[in-house]
Amino acid sequence: MPGETSRVVTNPDMKQLDRPTSVPAQRRGGGFGTGLRLGRWGGVAVSARWSVLFTLALFADVLATSALPAARPGHGTAAYWLVGVLTAAVFLVTLLAHEFAHAVVARRFGMQVKGITLWMLGGFTELDGRSPSPHADALVAVAGPATSIGLGAVSALLAWWAGGSGLLGAGLSWLASISILLGVFNLLPGAPLDGGRLLRALLWWRYQDRARAGRVAARVGRVLGFVLIALGFLEVVAGSFLGLWLAFVGWFIVAAATAEGQLDQVEGLTGLQVGDVMEPAPTVLAEWWTVEQVLAQASRDDQPVARAFPLADFAGHAAGALTLRDLERVPFGRRAETRLRDIVRSRRRQPLLTRREALLTKIAGQLRQRGSIAIVVDDDNRPIGLLTADDLARVARSVERDRRKSASLSI
Repeated sequence: MPGETSRVVTNPDMKQLDRPTSVPAQRRGGGFGTGLRLGRWGGVAVSARWSVLFTLALFADVLATSALPAARPGHGTAAYWLVGVLTAAVFLVTLLAHEFAHAVVARRFGMQVKGITLWMLGGFTELDGRSPSPHADALVAVAGPATSIGLGAVSALLAWWAGGSGLLGAGLSWLASISILLGVFNLLPGAPLDGGRLLRALLWWRYQDRARAGRVAARVGRVLGFVLIALGFLEVVAGSFLGLWLAFVGWFIVAAATAEGQLDQVEGLTGLQVGDVMEPAPTVLAEWWTVEQVLAQASRDDQPVARAFPLADFAGHAAGALTLRDLERVPFGRRAETRLRDIVRSRRRQPLLTRREALLTKIAGQLRQRGSIAIVVDDDNRPIGLLTADDLARVARSVERDRRKSASLSI
């Protein structure tokens, strides 16, 4: 649009770079990796990340060295390990059944299932699209825990049928206990647990506002996660190193609930585009500048220092983005030799490149994964704006305040 030119800082006398053009390819973010593909089961792609091997080894070790010898003493080490490994493997199958239950019910309500993945802390089902109603949301959420509790009951019956004696009965009893515990734990009312989804569905029905319900469920999830972290550390202090596992689960719940809360917050921005929110005409810095030059110029400039700014290379290509805090983290002794591009290249995640017409709801997840900064470019890939996760949160809060004000006026 006319008037949306970006100021490009190329040297200490603040001359403007003439011709920004195209954008370099971005590196993909990491994570836990894709792991092992297990094929398509019932039309659903199933995979297991390598971290699931840790869970298998952990439970097999607990069974072979502690649970089974305590329940059925007198057997050989090999027998304990054989039953322990088989029981742990069956438990992973029950986790897969838990996720399949979510997938089956989701399909029943017209949602597409992109895949099921097992990993260190259990599994997750990736759905394409959201639930059409609170009723559907609740049933999809409950399906998994109900399946785990049901399988636990079946295992308990089989253990009873086996007479409760021998390693087989002990393994089935352990499987019954852990499956029921898993189902009950997942019903705790906090995102991202299934109980958090159920809470969201109930609040969605109550408020008639899915985004608001999701934010409340996310807040409850964060509280739950911090409680689990505290309990885990108390167990460690009491001498049980299994408390580290509980604390890790709590940390994961806090992180996942925070991420879901951000997505639900952005969901309230449906219909808004990047151009409606972005900071136009940002100050673009040349990537060959040193950290010392930028900070010295910022200290002499009468204008307020930008919180974030895109970089440009010699050809004017967008070459990344940095914040003032990124520069201040560089040690004083290295600022004269560290160029801006050195900081960008040292990062695993690169900023998101987007266009002004992109929908905010489409890029929110990518924005979070790419370091919470997006560079807005025009058709020639020249930087024309900047967007941060803080900008989205600020606008979302403003929209929410306006919505509540309108609702109170209508009442």
